[in-house]
Amino acid sequence: MGILLAPIAGLSCATSPSDEKAAAPGWIYVSNQLDNTVSVIDGASNAIVATVRVGVSPAKMAVSPDRKSVYIANTGSNTVSVLNTQNETIARTIVLPAGSRPVDVTVNPNGRYVYTADGGSDRVSVLDVRANRVVASVRVGTQPLSVAAAPDGKTVYAANSGSGDVSVIDARTNRVVRTIATGRFPSGVAVTPDGASVYVTNELSGVTVINAGNGTVAARLPQPSPFSVAISPNGDRAYVTSLGPGRVTAIDTRTHRVSCTVSVGSSGTDPFTVRATDDAVYVANQGANTLSIIDHGTFKATATIATGNSPYGIAVVQRGPTGG
Repeated sequence: MGILLAPIAGLSCATSPSDEKAAAPGWIYVSNQLDNTVSVIDGASNAIVATVRVGVSPAKMAVSPDRKSVYIANTGSNTVSVLNTQNETIARTIVLPAGSRPVDVTVNPNGRYVYTADGGSDRVSVLDVRANRVVASVRVGTQPLSVAAAPDGKTVYAANSGSGDVSVIDARTNRVVRTIATGRFPSGVAVTPDGASVYVTNELSGVTVINAGNGTVAARLPQPSPFSVAISPNGDRAYVTSLGPGRVTAIDTRTHRVSCTVSVGSSGTDPFTVRATDDAVYVANQGANTLSIIDHGTFKATATIATGNSPYGIAVVQRGPTGG
């Protein structure tokens, strides 16, 4: 049985010391759902340096392990656009079955396979990036909205909004090996770097923390209208966006308790997607047509950048460490 935990007020938002090298701001990619484009932003200057036309209704995105490609799930055209980060052009387009309506995309750590959450067909598509095609289709729960691969590449998780559960897929056989009930309308899923915990945002019933080893619910955390979740690179925090209040919450992954929150706008801002890298936390605010950049240490917004119409997905390609 999961433990219901309440927030604790007054905890410090500063991050603990880390041996990780500081990362320089990289290139930020934001999909604009109603413009059918991706904005390319220079993280050093916060300026849009390119606008790339992609498929219809682009949603979430993922970066290849070698940082050379960004994969974009195009909900309206049943495709995945592959953006070349060396020249900011679309290198190729992978076609999914009609009616797939992919919403989210993740990459296996080996870089060979890409997985899409196909909300229109209740499936996860497996794409071979070398063959440039779909090689498997996995039946999951109803209306999957988010998908995440475990760090070891052996497991893929799909959050199914319509059936209120998470499908656990064995990436070696492309079969569902477990289904875990999470809450009402799960919309986001993320795995900690050690692969031990899975965080799920349920739009109408808070955040569920799953023990990846045995598939049980380790904790349930009340949050208003949680939509998206991302884990910090060192695994100490889970970042959750809340649509109604227009805020981002940091959860301590060791205690499963809220450490602090930050507002990215008033009601209607609708922070849809959150991404966390070594240098910052990034939030796409669909209702405000902006991207918020949040400092890890102070947990305050340091910049707000105007994007295209209805920003949805975020991908960040970092330049690499700057420290010694």
